[in-house]
Amino acid sequence: MPELPEVTVILDDIRSLAAGKEVFRAEVFREDVSNAGVKEFPRRLVGRTLQGVERRGKILMLDFGDVVGVVHLVISGRVERLSEWREPDKEHTAVIEFESGPESGPVVLAFKKLWLGYFDLYEPGHIEEHPLISRLGPDPFSREFSPEYLRSVFERKAAIKGLLLDQSVVAGLGNIYVDEVLFAAKVHPTRKANTLDSEEIKAVYSASRDILGRAIEMRGTTFDSYHDAFGESGKFQYQLKVFARDGESCYVCGTEIQKLRVAGRGTHVCPTCQPS
Repeated sequence: MPELPEVTVILDDIRSLAAGKEVFRAEVFREDVSNAGVKEFPRRLVGRTLQGVERRGKILMLDFGDVVGVVHLVISGRVERLSEWREPDKEHTAVIEFESGPESGPVVLAFKKLWLGYFDLYEPGHIEEHPLISRLGPDPFSREFSPEYLRSVFERKAAIKGLLLDQSVVAGLGNIYVDEVLFAAKVHPTRKANTLDSEEIKAVYSASRDILGRAIEMRGTTFDSYHDAFGESGKFQYQLKVFARDGESCYVCGTEIQKLRVAGRGTHVCPTCQPS
């Protein structure tokens, strides 16, 4: 699933390609791709200009003025620039064509494989009614996200990994980056959050911002489906210390990386660097 860094890169690509451009054509493959439905989707977008883009956790927000596109890619969704218009299909589940510029052809963006995701349309004043957005916790790069905030939510007797995956606690973190953050902070994923001391909480805070920032700079992590809008892979997978490295040696101490199941997710840990 695209996490905060991948969604940030995708939004940057959409901004560079389509910001300030008017929608010339827009269609979705089937009714369940958008809350607007097959007929209303083009009616509400065609003729409107993409005024800006924003991210809420792992959700893409596309501002068309009187309409806001709320896009959740979920597991396998992607955004890709196409060379020309094509009708939506099972793979290209939503397609938008923007007007041609004076020195360039049209920009066609395909929102692909939204089988579990969606491209919903909301009026600007009703965004907070979205069932996920209304429950999101602070963004890791926001002022609200701080060691003091983490100290308050870490008072719970719950596994630290489960709390960091909870989007109502921190918006945007997912399985890959939580494993990497906890390794950098030297905290075992099964530790009860209320057992972390002040220095460990600060370490989780700093690692979250540092790792996510570096992942954005390297344009995300590619394993299976994620690519940017130009079809390019991310590069942060070459910087991963524990995720998907089970059976390999820890880069720090040489201990074999283990794979556990925590909070229902495959979890990677160095038992020496992250004592339980």
